[in-house]
Amino acid sequence: MSERAIDVLLVHSPENIYYLSGYQTPGYYWYMALVVPLDGDPVLICPPHEESLVPAHSIFERHTTYRDNTDWVATTADVVRSTTGGRKGAAGTPLRIGYDEMSWFLRTGELDRLRELLPDADFVTASGLVEQGRIVKSPKEIEYLRAAAAASEAGMRAGLDAARVGATENDVMAEVVRAQLNHNSEYSGLPPFVTSGPRSMLVHATWSGRRLQRGEIVFLEVPGCIHRYHAAMTRSVWLGDPPDLLLRATETNSEALRLAKAAIKPGRPAQEVFVVVRDRIAAGDVGYRQGRRAAYSIGIAFPPGWDEGHIISINDGERRALESGMTFHLITTMRIAGIGAVGCSDTVLVTERGCETLTGGIRQRVATKG
Repeated sequence: MSERAIDVLLVHSPENIYYLSGYQTPGYYWYMALVVPLDGDPVLICPPHEESLVPAHSIFERHTTYRDNTDWVATTADVVRSTTGGRKGAAGTPLRIGYDEMSWFLRTGELDRLRELLPDADFVTASGLVEQGRIVKSPKEIEYLRAAAAASEAGMRAGLDAARVGATENDVMAEVVRAQLNHNSEYSGLPPFVTSGPRSMLVHATWSGRRLQRGEIVFLEVPGCIHRYHAAMTRSVWLGDPPDLLLRATETNSEALRLAKAAIKPGRPAQEVFVVVRDRIAAGDVGYRQGRRAAYSIGIAFPPGWDEGHIISINDGERRALESGMTFHLITTMRIAGIGAVGCSDTVLVTERGCETLTGGIRQRVATKG
């Protein structure tokens, strides 16, 4: 904030509010904000009926709320005035208020209203200011991610065990969720995904009740969530004798994942890892091309997502270098016509030596069941 000459920062994204304060609630469908002055303690503005969570979660004592039939933007303006004492910015210049123009949780009408209520202030973009701290995880954050990975693995293992001819996608999902909860997983930013047969070609389709049949694939993508930190993985199981295309696709998929992990090193531009994945999958000649990112940053998340891909992804054109402490969901899953989703992905940690797989307890290949 000092480097950008920001006197007051307005934080609206649930993930950023949680990162700075510890405060969390699923009730962020109502307006909430954290007002962070350059000097002095932040003030949390929590939604109606969510005030009881402040002493349980927030490290900051100062907070306020509003009635659900009042003007919460006016409350925000009042808090800004109170935290600054009505003073101007540095050297008598207008107060500079930073806001995240990319946040889903600050609507254009609310920003217009803030400008109306604080006419003497300059509003400046502060997008990415909090995220620059989230991109590299601390030892405590990595501890949470390891626990989340264990919950992800437990859910995946239970789902793979439950996937059998005659069972339904619902049956598989029930075992996934049971195992997640038994490993202390919280509600995740996205649900687990279980699809089978032709439905496995549908990206981000959820369970449907469809009955599993011989001669088809069952695809699972399973997260774990501990203290809002996520880890995720994908695997697939083929019910019956695997066709040749599946075997070739499995080899391509697993090898691309292995090569990507070998390519991950501190100081290496992210796009170079993407190229490794893209080229290995293309060389497999199995009817699939890597046309999108090969990994996304993963960590703090609330619904509707579980990723931090807006902070950094391993993608074509991403020239930023990898750093020790970054965490990614590394994906080489392929959807192949006539086969379905050949799932293979892991959550990985960039270390000083290279790459550590956090979800490495389950073989990185498509399983088969006769």
